[in-house]
Amino acid sequence: MTDDIQPADSTNGTSSTGPTEPTHSDANDTTDTDEPNRFTFESLYPVVRVVTTLLVELLWLAGRLVIIGGRLAVSFLTERERRIRAQRWFLLEGRRWTIVGGLVGGIVVVAFGLSLTGVFGIDRSDFVTSIFTTVIAGLFSFVPIIIAVNQLTISQLFGTPDDLREQIHGIAAFRATIEDRLPGTAVSPTDPGRFAALANGVLSKRAAELERACTDIGDEALEIRIERYARRVITATTRLEGRLDGDRLRLMEVLLPMMGDGYSENVNEARRIQTEYELPERADDLLADLRDLFVSMDVIRQYFKALYIKQELARLSRLIAYTGMAAFLVSLFLVLLFANGVPAGGYGTGMLFVVSAALGVASLPFAVFFAFIVRIATIAKRTAAPGAFTPRGETPDYIEALRDSSRERP
Repeated sequence: MTDDIQPADSTNGTSSTGPTEPTHSDANDTTDTDEPNRFTFESLYPVVRVVTTLLVELLWLAGRLVIIGGRLAVSFLTERERRIRAQRWFLLEGRRWTIVGGLVGGIVVVAFGLSLTGVFGIDRSDFVTSIFTTVIAGLFSFVPIIIAVNQLTISQLFGTPDDLREQIHGIAAFRATIEDRLPGTAVSPTDPGRFAALANGVLSKRAAELERACTDIGDEALEIRIERYARRVITATTRLEGRLDGDRLRLMEVLLPMMGDGYSENVNEARRIQTEYELPERADDLLADLRDLFVSMDVIRQYFKALYIKQELARLSRLIAYTGMAAFLVSLFLVLLFANGVPAGGYGTGMLFVVSAALGVASLPFAVFFAFIVRIATIAKRTAAPGAFTPRGETPDYIEALRDSSRERP
């Protein structure tokens, strides 16, 4: 009986060496492993596409800006009138605080952009502290400059009572020479703009009288010469009158229109006419009067220039003191902020902007000094030689262009 009993198969007829079906748990593990990878790639694809599109648009915009900037640079270098206007605005007519703001803003933008790209790194405290420590040391070198500027300005204010009395009497006598030529004006104004306009009006009237005095005198060559000379003087005085139209003008607004005008050339031209031609007595007196008036206008210009330079130097020393103190405090704050190695706010975009803005504030006194000293030096250079001499390069190109365009041809 024991032979008829078959042994029970533990695998229910399934060979132990056959392939084993994957269990439910193994299939679930494989599915769970593939799903996160596929989900991550599919979720990042739109972000990568957006970033790529933005980069392409930024590169296209940067290329356009480079092309436009190149065209503007070529236009600026090739067109003389634009170059002259730009130079005149930068050196003389432009607001100094606009130039200061452009310089400081450019420093902030460049520093912030280079910080974002990693060129300027603030994750090293020694780098930031060394920069602002150097700035503090540079600010201390401005102290001798301020002292020298103040000494230069204050030294012009001291003098003995006799010297001051002589100076005041000289100014009063000069004002009287202008008042004597206008019977309707008993006392000339003390405002610089109105006084310059009054003297300019006298000059225009004398030129018109000269032109009328030489009409129909029988000498055609002399009539043409006098007419061209009088027209040139009237054109120049009309241009100056339009710039001096206003009350309580700033000294800079009075001085700018007078810069570069050819007073000495007009004096010499009047002398040539008197030497080369036989003039009627009235015309000769008017030419002599015009010569004195041109000398008076030159004196007015030189006196106003001296007043402006003294006022501007005093103002510059005060502005350097103000901005230097602000730059010193901001630089000191940044050094203390990074003294422990890691700033309180951590290293982030906000801290990048703070450091960039602090660098702009630290450069503020240097920008103020540059913007103001450029105009002071330009005004001191031009019309530096009063009288009958005009050194080469002293008269600006734009004045030459205006003079050539206003000169009438026979």
